[in-house]
Amino acid sequence: MRDTQKAPLMIVRPFALPCGTLMVFIVNPTGGVLGGDHSEIRVSVGPGARALLLTQSATRVQPSPAGAAATQDIHFSVAAGGRLEYYPERTLPFAGSRFVQTVRAELEEGAELGLTETLASGRVQKGERLAFAEYRSRVEVWRAGRRLYLDNLKLTPGEYTRAPGLWGELDYAASGVWMGSGEVTDWPSVPGKLASGVSRGGAVWLRGAAARGPELDAELNAARESLRKQLFGAVPLKVRR
Repeated sequence: MRDTQKAPLMIVRPFALPCGTLMVFIVNPTGGVLGGDHSEIRVSVGPGARALLLTQSATRVQPSPAGAAATQDIHFSVAAGGRLEYYPERTLPFAGSRFVQTVRAELEEGAELGLTETLASGRVQKGERLAFAEYRSRVEVWRAGRRLYLDNLKLTPGEYTRAPGLWGELDYAASGVWMGSGEVTDWPSVPGKLASGVSRGGAVWLRGAAARGPELDAELNAARESLRKQLFGAVPLKVRR
């Protein structure tokens, strides 16, 4: 493995899990990201290699009095026979913050991918809900020059954000996408809270929402492990942050 890193994003020394997957923690030792900050994550996984990327804590998006957005660009490339999984902790946008993120994964034939993202409505424990200025996230998965999946979210809290079918009375949301060689026959589903399906391009997608963070985490973890087992034939992850 080779790595290049520069503050504020850093990685903890990678180590191998019993299943042979290399686990890497991405950490931000500062108090969060500020308006005008820009970060990039670039990961390439070679043939037959398996990598699991995690973050040590939530991404705290600090207020931006000047109105500038904090931006993050993530690019993954996975060779045939390789597997990359990226399961970061939730994004926590403070009141008045702006955050814009792009995630692009490029896969060779036979490559496997799993990724999720979770978003809180704000610092809920402090009574701060949907007070951020803007949150944008664009996730794309490509294989052999063909786009298999696109999730383009732009959320600007306003009068109708709490409407049924949008955020309603819930405060935590999650999404995910997986690509693998296995077949999904047991689709994760929790009525009113979590659903999964498949895109026209063959990517398995997931959406979830809950009133409490731990509730969403439990549902998301159960769904993720079910999909990992079916698509990758993988054993459950046992990770302590």
